[in-house]
Amino acid sequence: MGAVDSIVNHVPVWLGEVGTARAERGGWSQVAEFASLVLDAGWAWAATAALVGWLVSRHTRPAAGLLRGAVAGGLALVFATTAYYGMDVLFDGGEWWGMATRYWLIGSVVLGPALGVAGALIRRPGPAGTLAALLVPAGAALQMVTLPPPPESLMAQPVRLTVWVSAAVATVLITRARDRRGILAPSVRPS
Repeated sequence: MGAVDSIVNHVPVWLGEVGTARAERGGWSQVAEFASLVLDAGWAWAATAALVGWLVSRHTRPAAGLLRGAVAGGLALVFATTAYYGMDVLFDGGEWWGMATRYWLIGSVVLGPALGVAGALIRRPGPAGTLAALLVPAGAALQMVTLPPPPESLMAQPVRLTVWVSAAVATVLITRARDRRGILAPSVRPS
């Protein structure tokens, strides 16, 4: 995640379009801008930790799954952050251990375990599992309201639309799948 994010952020540099206004950049820069606006979003990083927590909690007892999810979620974000800033050093030079690196590594250690636990909780029946499964789509939708992509980007509106539609579709699919499997609480079942 982190390395790919850094790479797509550098496409305009490689294409020599850094001094060009975002709206006037070429096609490949616009594709990279779309990917960058998605990968730079906090919800995408949160999804990484939750996905890893979900993956490592398979075939384990519930308590062990939560512990594994916590450790894996934290490590996933630490490694992604390290890869992101490591790639930036390779591309741009400079120092790796700057203020931004420290800030995001601390965030990874603090938030990664909670997000990994949320990923592990997805496997549980009832409201806890349903709420955990809806965490990333809700976070993505919320971020599009509170911290939308910059309006000077031609890709801002397509990213917002893509995230909104994806979050809505994911919410419907999650709710229906959990209802079909009978793991929604009776008070949470859609009518």
